[in-house]
Amino acid sequence: MTGLASLASAVVSAGQVQAEAEGPVAGHAAATEHGSSALELWHDQHTILYPIANGLRELFTGIFSAVGLPHDKAADLAATLFQPFAVSTWFMCIALIVLALVVRKRLEFVPRKNLAGFMELIVDVLRDFARGAIGPGGEQHAPFIASLFLFIVTANWMGLVPGFLSPVGASSGDALSGLNTTAALALTAIVYVHYVTIRKIGIKTYLKHFAGEPIWLAPVNVPIHIIGELARPLSLAVRLFGNIGGEDKVLHYLAILLFLAAVPLHVPMTIFGAFTGVLQAYVFTALTCAYIAGFLAHHDEEHGHEAHGEPHPVRS
Repeated sequence: MTGLASLASAVVSAGQVQAEAEGPVAGHAAATEHGSSALELWHDQHTILYPIANGLRELFTGIFSAVGLPHDKAADLAATLFQPFAVSTWFMCIALIVLALVVRKRLEFVPRKNLAGFMELIVDVLRDFARGAIGPGGEQHAPFIASLFLFIVTANWMGLVPGFLSPVGASSGDALSGLNTTAALALTAIVYVHYVTIRKIGIKTYLKHFAGEPIWLAPVNVPIHIIGELARPLSLAVRLFGNIGGEDKVLHYLAILLFLAAVPLHVPMTIFGAFTGVLQAYVFTALTCAYIAGFLAHHDEEHGHEAHGEPHPVRS
């Protein structure tokens, strides 16, 4: 145990020395001052994206200063824009766009057993999933649902690749940076839900849904509906960040045990992480489909009552 403790101290000391040597990284130094451990800092500095983010910060600090910003403000802006999790997101987006372009050129009338055929199979499965989860016409939303699913799966799996950060699970000390990505995904999903709802049922019926029936209960129903709609993106964002962020932290410390004690405890956890990465993407997209189906079903129910001359059911 004494030998393991000595090795751990050496790892921590190495992180502290390198942190001082690579001084330009203000964001990680600030995170250390706010309580992140030197071990976490050492891990972050040994990701592939860390030196890339560092270089982009220095480059754009010079660019922002050249256009008239004071150096301090230029450095702060560059540090905010080019955090490792943000660079990870851009890298992932570029990779997915390139993949889509390559697959598009290789599509054939009769799919083959190659990359294009595999991706076509995934898209077909996601199209059927959207149709089944939303109902008739659900395939119209398949491009958005499939894009959301593939983005989240890729983001979840990036944390399993040595040298990379998961943009949905990244955190350093008190900075829950991955929550920025999950919040953006959740807001995008909810905005899309309300957009397709308004486009389908019209703004008048959409507002009537928030007012509820009878109309004299609108002062009570409207705040309740607004709180409910705000809770949806919050729950989507926190659930995804918590699950993937916690999983990445466990993998991080198990990988450190591999170096300290030569015990490959991270291997089964990595396999489990690959499974939960798909599972969390499924949960996120399934809830998005459920939100769309809920709004559209409410409209179809009211439309059916009107068509048969039946009174609307009283809703609170």
